[in-house]
Amino acid sequence: MFDTFLSYFGDEPAKYREQATYYEQVKGGKWPEIGRIVDQNWDVISQYQAVWFPDDDLLINAHDINRLFSFMLAFDLSLAQPALTMNSYFSHSSLLVQPHTALRITNFVEVMAPVFSAKALSALRHSFKQSPSGWGLDNLWPNLLGKDDTIAVIDAVAVVHTRPLGGELYKKNPELHPENDVRKLAELYPELDINRRSFKNKFRVFAQLRYAMASSTLTAFIKGKKQRILGKKRSKKITKYGVSPKTGV
Repeated sequence: MFDTFLSYFGDEPAKYREQATYYEQVKGGKWPEIGRIVDQNWDVISQYQAVWFPDDDLLINAHDINRLFSFMLAFDLSLAQPALTMNSYFSHSSLLVQPHTALRITNFVEVMAPVFSAKALSALRHSFKQSPSGWGLDNLWPNLLGKDDTIAVIDAVAVVHTRPLGGELYKKNPELHPENDVRKLAELYPELDINRRSFKNKFRVFAQLRYAMASSTLTAFIKGKKQRILGKKRSKKITKYGVSPKTGV
């Protein structure tokens, strides 16, 4: 259900080229490079219904990527992400996969693996180059989207984040610390409160779609029969469409 655009960071010439629909080999940070890619290839990218921007250390298969896009389109989501498996390295425990849950409508997704609808990508693409590290973008995006835009964590699809977070780079080069990007981003949007510590930006779950689990075929049969009987019983009390309640005509 999807095509792959691979921006290869490594040094081996043309590595993975045959596995990608679109390919380039370039050095650079994720979000500035994504901003460049989107700008340079907008005529192509804008034709897709949804676009996913995963980090390079995520583990997922093609079947689950198909499911990710299927949920994105079926629920008309503007911005979403797959949940993280329980064995993943993580920054936000709220993004870990929830048991027996298919989808959570939220106010936040992480920059690690966001999926954009075509409309949301068009509205948010200008921000990609505004934070070299990507920090702050995840709190900016919900504030830039409209009231009719739906944000979700898709628990039906979970990815493994395979590498620990952080490293020695920022300790040795404090001037490069991503907190600087957060501060500069806030200065670009003074009319918006994108501070992660603000109450309005705290993680929220507005709705949750849960699986109704059946432990056996017998349980599933009983549940189905119960729904059929109760549905029929409730239906008898409801006046059918186009029928006058008073005359029955």
